[in-house]
Amino acid sequence: MGEIPYITDYVIKLDQQFVYQLFIQLFNTAFLCFILTKLLYKPVKQFLKERKEKIINQIDSAAIQLEEAEKLKAEYEAKLKEIDSEREEILSSARSAAKQRESEIISDANKEAKIIKDRAMLDIQREQEKAKDEIRKQIIEVSALMASRFISASMNEEQQNQLLGNAIEELEDVKWLS
Repeated sequence: MGEIPYITDYVIKLDQQFVYQLFIQLFNTAFLCFILTKLLYKPVKQFLKERKEKIINQIDSAAIQLEEAEKLKAEYEAKLKEIDSEREEILSSARSAAKQRESEIISDANKEAKIIKDRAMLDIQREQEKAKDEIRKQIIEVSALMASRFISASMNEEQQNQLLGNAIEELEDVKWLS
């Protein structure tokens, strides 16, 4: 079997030039990190800080805009409710005005009907008066005619009574309008 290798077999033998190059590379790396930190880290850190502030401002602005939008929405909803109530008020007012106008029209129509009825009653009364006047004229004519018959005929009292009875019967047949 073979022998087991020991750690000492693997020890790197460092020479002076290798150590010098290693030291220079470490120094260059450290120097490069220092330069990059000074030149890039602060500006990048500042850029990230500004970016963070910008994002925070945008979020705040969006929140403010959202709040304003909600206020506007609430205002518009209130205005819509107000418009609805105004609409209901206008409709109610129009309905009451229409009902009032309806009752005015009915009242005017009733007044006009009463006026027409009164005129008709007045016309009827006038016609009745005319008819009564006509009947009176006819009675006067009949009386005059009877008187002339009484005068023209020399009648005795019995004939005159009979003639008067006939005239009265004729007058009873005439209907009086009242």
